Amino acid sequence: MRTCFSRTFLFMLAGPLIWAAHLLFIYSVHGTVCARPAWHGAWAGIPAPLVILIAGLLALATMAAVYLRLHKHMPRVATARFIPWLAGALNLLSAVAIVWESLAVLLVPACG
Repeated sequence: MRTCFSRTFLFMLAGPLIWAAHLLFIYSVHGTVCARPAWHGAWAGIPAPLVILIAGLLALATMAAVYLRLHKHMPRVATARFIPWLAGALNLLSAVAIVWESLAVLLVPACG
């Protein structure tokens, strides 16, 4: 099987890329809510903490879907299990970061 560098590279970095997009989104939501006191209770009709928690769940689900979808299609190289292991480890680390960021919404008051 011919290896595709870009597909393998994106498979390995899918978790950190999804985490970065999640971080950018929640900081944007939080910054907008804090900059506009009238939006403190709701953002687009939904409370801001709920928006951030939903974004966290969607990020985790997306990471799991990408990993499970691409795990079986990775090229077999000399170290056949290294690439899926590395992608899984980066996904797990990114998932811990997403949970940590999302839990802050429940523990720390917004715009304090």
